[in-house]
Amino acid sequence: MTIKRITYMRDLVRYIVILAVMGVTTLVVRAQDQAVYNHYISNQGILNPAYSGSRDAISGLLVFRSQWTGFKGAPYTGAVNVHGPITSIKALKDVGVGVVVSNDHLGFTNNFEFFAAGSYRLKLNNKTNLRLGLQVGFKNILYDGTKAIITHPNDPLFLKEKVSKFGFNTGFGAYLYTAKYFVGLSVPRFFTNKYNSNKQEIKNTVSFKDLHSYVYGGYVFDVNDIKIKPTALARVIPGAPLTMDISCSVKPIKNQELWVGFSYRTVSEAVILAEYQVGKIGSKKSNKKSSSTWGVRYSFDYSISDIRKYATVGSHEIGVFMDFTPKKSPGMRSIRYF
Repeated sequence: MTIKRITYMRDLVRYIVILAVMGVTTLVVRAQDQAVYNHYISNQGILNPAYSGSRDAISGLLVFRSQWTGFKGAPYTGAVNVHGPITSIKALKDVGVGVVVSNDHLGFTNNFEFFAAGSYRLKLNNKTNLRLGLQVGFKNILYDGTKAIITHPNDPLFLKEKVSKFGFNTGFGAYLYTAKYFVGLSVPRFFTNKYNSNKQEIKNTVSFKDLHSYVYGGYVFDVNDIKIKPTALARVIPGAPLTMDISCSVKPIKNQELWVGFSYRTVSEAVILAEYQVGKIGSKKSNKKSSSTWGVRYSFDYSISDIRKYATVGSHEIGVFMDFTPKKSPGMRSIRYF
């Protein structure tokens, strides 16, 4: 790597860090209309297109979240994320690709999204990588006004009919990582998809007051044989209070892939986290045989806001994940904890 390229990479990282700091300090969260996940660090492929391909394996994730159980009409969300690097073409060895399919249901509205993502890796040095990512896709908004319970039958705010419309969207992100730490910045949906009831169409607008940005990061510490992983995520939307998830997970038993942890979401929830991984990536014959590993994640939210009076059973999130290394693939370059 030439001195000119090293200088360019250093300046690029500096600009990204400056943008991240500006995003945290100058923007304030306005409203949360995108799905919230407790295992946000493990679900980065849903959150940030730049994460695609970063695990050096074909990674798959299936997650389901039932929020405010016991509250009639409460949200529930399901998502599938599959991503990996392009290893079969040498010229594209630094490119990662992925897809995200999600469905978010609330009351009598349903939002279905499909995104195709791509990322490019910039190798800053032997230990540090920077990925820049972009995703494009569409959103289907289904509104079933026949399920609305209203006092006045002719209330103009509630159409007594079913409406299904499509809208285009795009998003971008950056992801800096080593074997021990990571920092991410993403705007997964740049456009605001608004439904115009008069024209019965979805309009794509650039609304900075509705723009959702995410800034997050974490570090893995070794304390004797114990792994400790503190992480934090800030949800940034102009015009509303800043919300943050502050988490810490611990791997207490050596050679046992069990993680347990606790998370606090400002103003709203306290969360218990658990993850168990089966098997390991790679083997001595990894250049001849494929290898894989899989596991499960679970979390339980207890609401600390007034919603707990109605959502008496809390919120639940469960996920199943797998990493697959094809034949003759080099596999993961280092053990990954995120």
